[in-house]
Amino acid sequence: MRIWILCIGFIVLVALSLVATPVHFDEAQYTTWLAHQDLSYQTKGPLVTAAQSVTHGLVFLPQIVQVRLMAWIAWFFSGILLMWLGRLAGFDQDAGRRLLIFYATSPILLALGMVHTTDIWLLFFMLLALCAFASILHCRPNQQTELWWLVMGAALGLGALAKLSIALVPLSIIPWVVVRTPRLIFTAGPYLGALLCGFMMTPWILWNMDNEFAHLSHEFGHLRSDNDSFLYAVNWIPVLLIAAFPVMLFSIFGGLRARIDDFFSEREEAVRDMLRFSFGILIVLFVIKGLMGEVLLNWALPMVPVLLMIFAMRMRWSPTSTLIAGSIQVVLLIVLINPYAVGLSMQQDPFQKIRGWDRVIEDAARLAGPTDIITTDHYSIQAWALYFWPSARTGSDRYTSPEGQVIPTTTRRRNQYDNWNVLAKPLASLVHIGQYSNDLARRCSEFNELGSVSQVMPDGTIRSTLNVYRCVGFSPKPVWPVINQH
Repeated sequence: MRIWILCIGFIVLVALSLVATPVHFDEAQYTTWLAHQDLSYQTKGPLVTAAQSVTHGLVFLPQIVQVRLMAWIAWFFSGILLMWLGRLAGFDQDAGRRLLIFYATSPILLALGMVHTTDIWLLFFMLLALCAFASILHCRPNQQTELWWLVMGAALGLGALAKLSIALVPLSIIPWVVVRTPRLIFTAGPYLGALLCGFMMTPWILWNMDNEFAHLSHEFGHLRSDNDSFLYAVNWIPVLLIAAFPVMLFSIFGGLRARIDDFFSEREEAVRDMLRFSFGILIVLFVIKGLMGEVLLNWALPMVPVLLMIFAMRMRWSPTSTLIAGSIQVVLLIVLINPYAVGLSMQQDPFQKIRGWDRVIEDAARLAGPTDIITTDHYSIQAWALYFWPSARTGSDRYTSPEGQVIPTTTRRRNQYDNWNVLAKPLASLVHIGQYSNDLARRCSEFNELGSVSQVMPDGTIRSTLNVYRCVGFSPKPVWPVINQH
């Protein structure tokens, strides 16, 4: 029954991804980086774009399937890994079913699988690393554990190529090892795993060495914040609970067991103790991060699998009742993705920021005509412009033209498009989408407005309007300001 739950969840995931979910600007930028593939990138590691290079070779598939196929696969196998982790923690059949229902109907996890960003790979490799370490704990004292340590090291290294926050996994496990099983420190396994992890990260390391550790500087930039509040230390907790399982939260009122009387083997109890300890360390880390600035919802993703396991183990509901509640969660997610279908307006649309950009760029392309260069005011609009711009080419080649860059200013952070340096040389013409730019206009012999395009919501509401300009005779002089923020 459990695999059928996962398969039905997978069908729902793919259907929502194809029919209802707009292209996120992160998806657009990772995909358009295919125009200049590299060992790593300014704001992210190379894994997502490398996966895109594989699926874009399947030119018979629609563009959106080429973009999201690997995310769907990662979501499906993450569910299998979660089942495995539950078994290693001693879950019985009912608890295992509840756990998989949680996974297949959790709004935050469904949302992660619908779009191809770094978070779905973080989930997959984090679960693989936890399963490998739990398997180490299941090995008898005289058994060889080096293979599992290598699996864990490979998972952490590959996960780091997607998102460096996978480092939270070993950071949350190390204190448990020191307190509970210090003997592991004196075995060869951890060090073999660490060596393999470093080897897997070689592309990222080489790129950063050649680019003044730009991506690492970008990641440390997340730790700094000018917007501080003590509420940030705790306000992410209720948001995470609601995003993970809104309907299941009702089980807190009399639906959760206070204590577990089931029998667990010594090895299963060790896995459960490790997961509890890791979960507590992560809470502490995010509370500390909240004292320095806001904690975004996707940053707390490493806590979600263990959170689901805690509820699945302690919930009194039967698998059938859990499935009914989970189905309600899926319906709520559908309404969240498409609020207009139930009569709601743009004000109730949490996805309004990323909606309608396909039409915006198509209208802009119609006004501008053929072009080789596009500039914008913001990197998200730049990503959508390069992604949606009409092209007769297929596969990865569709992103090689046009190219583009966000107008350089000292007040913004550097992004991958700045590394393309398309505005560092004279150009016969280019198209600008956004507001009037004095910095760009003064470098053009002619700067003419071609018209305006609107971001229209499904209910006909106009959310924003952008102008389209043609710059003729572009010169890179005076030299653009240097962008020092990462």
